[in-house]
Amino acid sequence: MILEFWQGAGDPVRGAAVLVQAVAMAGALGAAGSALFLVFLSERLTVEEARAARRWLLLFVLLALLAGAALWPFRAAALTGVTAGMARVAIYPEIARSPFGDAAFTLAAGLVLLLFARVRTAWGAGLGTAGALLVCIGLALAGHAPGHARRQEVLALAVIHAAAAAFWFGSLFSLRTVAGRRDPRSAAEAVLAWSRHAMVFAGLAVASGIALGLAFAGSPAQLPRSGYGWVVLAKTALVVAMVLGALASRFRHARLMERGDVLAGDALGASCNRQILFALLVLYATAELTTADLPALAAR
Repeated sequence: MILEFWQGAGDPVRGAAVLVQAVAMAGALGAAGSALFLVFLSERLTVEEARAARRWLLLFVLLALLAGAALWPFRAAALTGVTAGMARVAIYPEIARSPFGDAAFTLAAGLVLLLFARVRTAWGAGLGTAGALLVCIGLALAGHAPGHARRQEVLALAVIHAAAAAFWFGSLFSLRTVAGRRDPRSAAEAVLAWSRHAMVFAGLAVASGIALGLAFAGSPAQLPRSGYGWVVLAKTALVVAMVLGALASRFRHARLMERGDVLAGDALGASCNRQILFALLVLYATAELTTADLPALAAR
């Protein structure tokens, strides 16, 4: 919305589409991350923690499906150029056969498969992981990657970036529940196991994010010259804040919990809350970028 009005007179409908896009992305990444959290850490969770993670998974899937469906009228308005185009039923089959439809149906199929991660079996974990991959492919297809001059390379990077961001963001909600466990020492074992995965995914998210930023916005010297570049810089600053929070979770809070510090769990929960807030802002910035016009230097 901000970038929409920064770059010109601005269209309120496109501005609202940014907000819906951000909600849809939050739901999709949260669902994929919750599923991966269950796949990787289910054996270290208590019954109540696993139940809470499954509830988060279901909530995020519903949120992603509803927000994803709400994007279709905005797409119709964008194609017709008028708000009344939202009600033109005849245009929706065309949208379904477009790249937008490809991304939407791929994403929806992945969200359905994610629900199998709620089943504590090997096949459930396998289908849930496949669903997470499909969700990430759908998110990559929904962005600017298909229109980039180096489409294949950027699509691959976008899938990696989405997968890494999904685990990092989606698992934070369930991690808060683990942080509240009465026994801080046993909670520390689960937190440290999570952090070993999170550090890998965080590294992938940062590395692929930098590569994507350079692919779309150009060299660092070019970033301050456009509104698109300023949003990339803001997103980068927020990701740095999240990385610092993740490092504090592993090397400070978890270590104190290992020593039996009963207050460290509360500190970890507060750190998760801050990281969630930063992540939501990152997703909003990402929605701004994906709904803005593709920079000329990246277009085919």
